[in-house]
Amino acid sequence: MMVLLLGNLVLSSAWSCRWLAAKIQHRTGLETRVGGAAWSPWNGASISGVEILQPAPLRAMIKEPLIRIEQVRITPVWRAWLRGRLDVRSIELDTPRIVLPVELLSHLAAPSPTTAAPTVVASAPPPAVTPPPLTPPATLPEVTKLPPQPVLPPQPTGWLRLKDASFAIVRGGASHPLLEISKTSGAIPLSGDPAQSAVKIGVISAFGNEVISNLTTQLDWASPLLSLKPLETKIGGYQMVVAAKIGSLSGMPLQIEAQLPRQAFIAFGIPFNGQAAAESITASLRFRGLLLAPGSWQGDLVLEATSPTLRVAEHETKFDQGRAVTILRGGLLSCVDARLIGDELSVLGNATLLADGRAAGAVRLVAAPESAAAIASRIFPNIQGGPSLTPLATPQRAAFDLEAFGTISRLFLRLGKDGPVVNLNP
Repeated sequence: MMVLLLGNLVLSSAWSCRWLAAKIQHRTGLETRVGGAAWSPWNGASISGVEILQPAPLRAMIKEPLIRIEQVRITPVWRAWLRGRLDVRSIELDTPRIVLPVELLSHLAAPSPTTAAPTVVASAPPPAVTPPPLTPPATLPEVTKLPPQPVLPPQPTGWLRLKDASFAIVRGGASHPLLEISKTSGAIPLSGDPAQSAVKIGVISAFGNEVISNLTTQLDWASPLLSLKPLETKIGGYQMVVAAKIGSLSGMPLQIEAQLPRQAFIAFGIPFNGQAAAESITASLRFRGLLLAPGSWQGDLVLEATSPTLRVAEHETKFDQGRAVTILRGGLLSCVDARLIGDELSVLGNATLLADGRAAGAVRLVAAPESAAAIASRIFPNIQGGPSLTPLATPQRAAFDLEAFGTISRLFLRLGKDGPVVNLNP
């Protein structure tokens, strides 16, 4: 007992805390603080008051540390430790919180410095990639090709236990997180024999607005894959199905697939006192890559709308169909093709956002010349000399082109062919 008391006294000393913080800092490359530590043969080891600070350039904008954990409890397999193997029965994280700045993600996903600025094409070319088919997420392909696994003797399942965990993606200077998952508790199997479990998520919010609450997810572990069983939920009034897999392999390969079955579209407001509506909408999302390497992330999002309608400045236009294809490749997010096709008016567009914040986009309105001019005048009534149209191959049609360029924090818009440029972030 005296040895246990002396050992814990040493572990809780300032010297021991600095030593533990230095070990974590060496692994992460970020300044780390540790409040205390303790151990016992019955409860294992624990570390309290763990803080991994934000990278120094971001601390002025983001006050919360990158990672903060009230207490980490590790329950080892003592028999394995005595034989020199550091097997762990469970790791419990009490009130862990991760605050991930989008600036840090952008840095990790940034392409080489020679990458050119994004370009825009006003004619909205066909998609640069073949959009994925709309297949049910229950038929997820394998995360990666796994080699044949040897037959191993039974091993106790290793668990990661979460108590009141939270995760947020933030942007410097923003008043609310871009995305936040909070009040999460449950046990996640990570090693050993196959197992199943449930994790409860209290709230998922975006831009400060609650999206989902009281969500229970079912997990299935079969080494080396942890799978989220197909989950039916409702987001923003829409029924969705989501499934995912993550591999306990180098880099942690991750795959997510979400499906929005065809259903009624909920009308919403758009700029210039307008409204977008449609009879129905369907969507498919696929994401894959190495979780620890944002530069490897790839995603495809396809949206389709039936009989969409746009109302702008009290003028309503009906279209036959609407479609948008967006891709993520190597830190570049691009809507390669967006279009609303109708007999009287068609709207074509594309846009690109680089990891460093540079952005560009183009929208083309195609209609009879008098109609294109009238629509442009209603949307931008202050254009001196009237809107500048782009002539097309047939005189029965003309285009009004909008080109956006700059960065997210300072975006400019050109109104028409050789038209005036306005600052969208005055």
